Amino acid sequence: MRRLSFLMPGCETVENSNPARRHFLSIMDLSVDALEGLIDRTLALARGAPVKPLVGSVANLFFEPSTRTRVSFELAAQALGARVVNIELASSSATKGESLTDTCATLAAMGVGTLVVRHPDSGAVATLAADLQGSAQLVNAGDGHGEHPSQALLDAATLQATGLDWPNATLAIIGDLRHSRVARSGLQCFHALGIGCVRLAGPELMLPDWEVGSRVERVHSIEAAVNEADAIMMLRVQHERIDKTIWPEPRTYARDWCLREEHLARAHPDCRVLHPGPINRGMEIESRVADGRQSLILEQVRMGVHARTAIFEWLKDEQQS
Repeated sequence: MRRLSFLMPGCETVENSNPARRHFLSIMDLSVDALEGLIDRTLALARGAPVKPLVGSVANLFFEPSTRTRVSFELAAQALGARVVNIELASSSATKGESLTDTCATLAAMGVGTLVVRHPDSGAVATLAADLQGSAQLVNAGDGHGEHPSQALLDAATLQATGLDWPNATLAIIGDLRHSRVARSGLQCFHALGIGCVRLAGPELMLPDWEVGSRVERVHSIEAAVNEADAIMMLRVQHERIDKTIWPEPRTYARDWCLREEHLARAHPDCRVLHPGPINRGMEIESRVADGRQSLILEQVRMGVHARTAIFEWLKDEQQS
């Protein structure tokens, strides 16, 4: 079985203390065959394939704000027939000092079979997987600036649905790369799928301070990044994770790094435009591009429900195998 070999410092996986239990924590945990299978299943679901019913309960534990990810996981679980419990930080026992492990152990003891966790600390979900006892399965819904594997899966499926030729494709990823879990997991995923070239661009203090792997070019302007690109992924400025000393002034950032129609004209004629959301319109991407014919932003949202449905099915299949 082929396995991914691309690993970034600071995002090392934590050894699972219960090898009989399968989680969805990182793109790096997947074999290439498993990754491709998840993408194929996501696309089949997007075409209307019937789902495989899931018996049991799913708890969404979101300790950071979220609309797209939380709602799509909820809709995916409901589509499979699972009971869904939504827990947010303000209404959880974490406000009383309870640890993440104890909160999840309590839910597992109540019979919750799958825990979908978003947490502000990088590596928190992997650590939880090592510490948590019992049979509950974990899904990483985003941890700090570390991992966001389900976003990478839906982005890859969205691009593949357009017929992107991975080995010959050039993908530009632009914006706040250093603090982006979307960029980290995306690079892992795109490398595994054999992307031809990735160009990274953004303000100097927002460029990656972590290893980005092979077939990657760092360029110094948005114009250089988008030139003849087959796909462009714009990133949100991660205000909540940025040292205030490097917080960009919106108008200055927009002048240099906002994707506009003049930039898109430099790309391949059928270049796809992505953004994981939420969008800071006029700062990261202008509305005419975000809402234009080449934009896949709402298609990413739609694909997110199918990708998360595929993840739940995969966990169930692994549990039964």
